[in-house]
Amino acid sequence: MSTSTAGAPTPPVGATAVASDVTAEAWASARQRAVTNLLRTRFAAVERADEAGWLAPLQGSSSTPLRMTQAAVLDRMTRMAVGSVRLVGVRETTAPVPAARGTAVAWDVRASLTYRLRGFDSGPRSFDLDLTLKADPSNPSGLLITASSPSGRPQPWDLTGLVVRRSDTALVLAVGDDERVEEVVRRARTAASRVAAVWDGVRPAVWIAPATDADAARLLGRAADDLSGVAAATDGPLTPGERAGADRIVLVPGAWSSLRPDGRDVVMTHELTHATVRASTTRAVPVWLSEGFAELVAYEPIDLPEATVVAPALERVRASGLPQALPADADFDPGTHALPAAYGLSLLALRTLADAHGTQAVVRLYRAAAGGLDVPTSRIDDKEAAVDAALRATTGMTRAAFVRDWQARIRDLLR
Repeated sequence: MSTSTAGAPTPPVGATAVASDVTAEAWASARQRAVTNLLRTRFAAVERADEAGWLAPLQGSSSTPLRMTQAAVLDRMTRMAVGSVRLVGVRETTAPVPAARGTAVAWDVRASLTYRLRGFDSGPRSFDLDLTLKADPSNPSGLLITASSPSGRPQPWDLTGLVVRRSDTALVLAVGDDERVEEVVRRARTAASRVAAVWDGVRPAVWIAPATDADAARLLGRAADDLSGVAAATDGPLTPGERAGADRIVLVPGAWSSLRPDGRDVVMTHELTHATVRASTTRAVPVWLSEGFAELVAYEPIDLPEATVVAPALERVRASGLPQALPADADFDPGTHALPAAYGLSLLALRTLADAHGTQAVVRLYRAAAGGLDVPTSRIDDKEAAVDAALRATTGMTRAAFVRDWQARIRDLLR
C-alpha cells in the first residue's frame, strides 16, 4: 500500500524546538509517522470487526460520547461489510502549538481513505475524516484521538439508526421503521427484475434511504436546493475508459415519499438502470441517450398514456415549437426549467427507436455508443459522433432520419 503524506505546517517563528531534546523538524516527522501508523492499525481493525482495536486510540473511558459514537460507527461498518480500507494520505490542517517536555499538545489532520463494500463494489470509494489528535512530543507513540468526524460528505455508516438488508441483487442501507425499510427492499427487488429483463442482467446495487433530505444532500455532496423535486440520484466515481465500480443510489425522502407506488417503482428502476449501465460500459454517452434509456426501461411496464407520461415535453413544444435537434446536455441542468421536458423528449426519442427496431436494438445501440465500437473520431469525448456510428451500425439509420421520425411522433401526440 502506498501512502502519500503532506508536509507539516511551518511552526511559529522562533519555535526551534518543542521540547529540550526534540527539534521542530523531528517532531513534525515523528507525528506524521505516528498518525499514519495509528490510522493504518485502526482501520485494519475494521476488517476484523475488532472493537477493542478500533477504540484503543480514543481518549477517555468507555462511557465517553466519543467512544460510544465510534463503537456504533464500527458496528454499522461491520454490518455493511466494509472492507479493503486503505489510507491514501494525511494532511495537517492545524499544527500543534510548541510546548514544554511532558506536556501533551493537540493538532488537527484530515485523512483521506478508500474502501469497498464486500460483494458489491468492484472498485474503491473515497472518504475523508477530520481528526483531532493529542500526544506528548517526547512520546509520539502515545498518540490519542480526541475527536473524529466526516469531512464534507458523510458515509452511510455515519447515519444513526441505520438498518442493513442484504440480498443477491441489493444492499439496502436505510433509516426508518420496518415498514419503510421493507418497502425499499421490495421495490429494489422489483427494479432489479425490470432492469435485468431489458439489459440482460443487473449489477448488484447499493441503495441508501436516509431519514431526511438534508442527509441525502450531504451523502451526495450536493446543495439541498439542487435536489428540489429529485426523488433519487445515482452517485459514484467514474474514471474515463473504466466501468463504474462503487455506485450508490440515494433516495431523497421528501420527493420519493410524495410519489404514488408505481411512481416509486419508476424512480428506482430508472436509477438502477443508470447504475447497471455505468457498471458495464466504459464511455460516456450524451445525456439524452442515458436519461432516455433509463426512462424507457422504467416506464416499460407502466400502463399510462404516452401523452400523460411526457406532458411537460408536449407543453414545451406547444410553447416553443417542434425541436430541431435532440436535447443538449445543458437542457438537463437542474437549474433549468427545461429539465422535465428534456426527459420527456429523450424518452420519446428512445421509444421511436424501440418501436421501429425493437428494444434490444436500442440496447445494442447503447452498448456500442458506450464503448462497444471504435468510433471514427479524433476526440474520445465526441459523444454524439459515437452515437451516430452506433446508430448506423445497429439500425442502419442516420441521425437525420432518426430525428425526422422522432419529430413525427411528437406531432402525432400533439393532435
